Amino acid sequence: MMPIASWHEAEAAYFDPDAFRLKSQLAIQTLRSITFILQNQKRRIPGFDEWYGTKDRDGLWQKRLRDIPLMPWLVKARNKIEKRGDLEAESFVRAEIIASHLDEGPRVEVPARLFEGPEVLLRRIPAGAITEHVRACGTLKIERRWVESDLPELELLDALVTAYGHLSGLHR
Repeated sequence: MMPIASWHEAEAAYFDPDAFRLKSQLAIQTLRSITFILQNQKRRIPGFDEWYGTKDRDGLWQKRLRDIPLMPWLVKARNKIEKRGDLEAESFVRAEIIASHLDEGPRVEVPARLFEGPEVLLRRIPAGAITEHVRACGTLKIERRWVESDLPELELLDALVTAYGHLSGLHR
């Protein structure tokens, strides 16, 4: 599977926590396999050890990748998935009803929990919140953000697409 295809599958599953966990971890494993495949083909690439590196000595590419903080995280994340199981991903969910483009317009916060889908959130809207104006003009806005405990500063899909960008530049 191509790394970008697994990223798109994770994106499509963003609001399905079990599927998102599975697809995002598959994307991590697939991204990490790029360097494994490359290393396996090193006999076919003249000057590979100097350009890429060896177990004992970093080459230009290994040094470049190690200097990008996200890339060692990718290696650790893949190892955690392979050897210990799931990553420690957390999701933050926020849902609100917006019924006006004005900041002072009707707005209702809807309580949300990690594994709930949009249908559950719709049922949780307080009875008095649905006025005729809300029915006619309202929108349910649901925001979700996934982060991994060892990389809390980046949203997980952003981290994966950035890592893909770095690896896609892997050339001589």
